[in-house]
Amino acid sequence: MKELSLHILDIVQNSLRAGADLVEITIIQRSKEDLMVIEIKDNGNGMTFEEQRKVLDPFYTTRTTRRIGLGLPLFKAAASRCNGVLSLESALGVGTRIKATFQMSHWDRPPLGDISETLVSLIVANPHIDFVYKHQIDAEEYCFNTKSLRFVLEEIPVNTPSVLEYVRRKIKKGVESINKTNLEKQ
Repeated sequence: MKELSLHILDIVQNSLRAGADLVEITIIQRSKEDLMVIEIKDNGNGMTFEEQRKVLDPFYTTRTTRRIGLGLPLFKAAASRCNGVLSLESALGVGTRIKATFQMSHWDRPPLGDISETLVSLIVANPHIDFVYKHQIDAEEYCFNTKSLRFVLEEIPVNTPSVLEYVRRKIKKGVESINKTNLEKQ
């Protein structure tokens, strides 16, 4: 995968298949530490200890439509190539947390990609799922939450085209704003 946002999309789809109705995506960028952290946390079914052991094996999958599961192994490999690590915590009936770290300046680190399009794609296909997106760049933070959006919209579906365009613009503007504010402080 050429962009980290595609890894995020793949892992969130795993969360949804595991029955999650709340998915939290957090991206933290720390310039002084030369560190990028991507964390995806869900309240899905969780995994047994045995599943946790196997899930990073590309020849293991719980899907019945194919015999390999490359999502997590590829994400782990991407982190490893960039002097980072991938960790996984899961508990049955509680959910799963996946955290990957990357050396931000590493020449092999894929670009983040278009995270607003990734989130819009998830919302279009899963309008009743709560997504929380947090993006922190040094001391600046942006947060987007579909539950809050649904509250404001009342009866209007969150996957209405005009709402999706608003979400797309809002996320792009939010991330650009924290980038700009962070650059001005340097």
